Amino acid sequence: MTFAEQIVYAMFKPSKYRELIDLKKSRFTVFVIVLMLAVGLVRQVIPEAAFITGFGGFEKLFTEKMAPLNFNDGSLVIESPFTMSMPVYKIMIDTDADKVSEDKMDKSGGYIAFGRKYLSIVVNDGSRLLSYGDALLSELLPDGFSNETLRSMIPFIYFSLVISYLVYSAGCFLKYAVLALLFGLSISGINRMANIGLDKKEIFRLCFYGQTLGILISNFNSALGLLPSLFVSIICIMISVHMINLGLRNIGGMSKVDQL
Repeated sequence: MTFAEQIVYAMFKPSKYRELIDLKKSRFTVFVIVLMLAVGLVRQVIPEAAFITGFGGFEKLFTEKMAPLNFNDGSLVIESPFTMSMPVYKIMIDTDADKVSEDKMDKSGGYIAFGRKYLSIVVNDGSRLLSYGDALLSELLPDGFSNETLRSMIPFIYFSLVISYLVYSAGCFLKYAVLALLFGLSISGINRMANIGLDKKEIFRLCFYGQTLGILISNFNSALGLLPSLFVSIICIMISVHMINLGLRNIGGMSKVDQL
């Protein structure tokens, strides 16, 4: 069975689940890794790549779009204020005062704000801005920190993004593994009563394969923002339960399971 067949069977052919769960452990492991990396690609890498492309890349950002800045003797100085909107929060550099005034911030989103001497983290709670504390820049930045320092950090930034992608994908695996275990608990009784004979590992594989279509629909919808995520998640859980039940019925014999 090719990898492409694994994907197609997992998404659309519960009648093939017996063949899927009988594959070698290594084949199942590769399937899970590729699926989770695909989820991370859709949910994190593509949006981040679009965002970075939007401002022309980090080198252009640090050397052209950001005004010259320099940190010496505990004070940060930038020639003109800089604000950059991220997907969740904004980065602001305004060194007119020791600390960026909240009057300069919109009452929406969150801010990581650099003043002359302090870094402030400010978050919107829906109606007002709440300060989550200030940190001395002298404890965070070395003397001589400048645009060129930021430019030299670009390889590390990209490396951090790769690590973030892998961590996000691993987190997705944990999420769907827990769901597979929960689905497995719900069908273990049927497995015993119908004497289907699946062991715990096979039940886990069955439940993970059964989630494939729902996983892809849910994450593509979240990435594209087509429909409310909660609504689609509920539909995808129903799809997963349906696929798992069909797979179990085909493995155990439909008439045998339907009698319970």
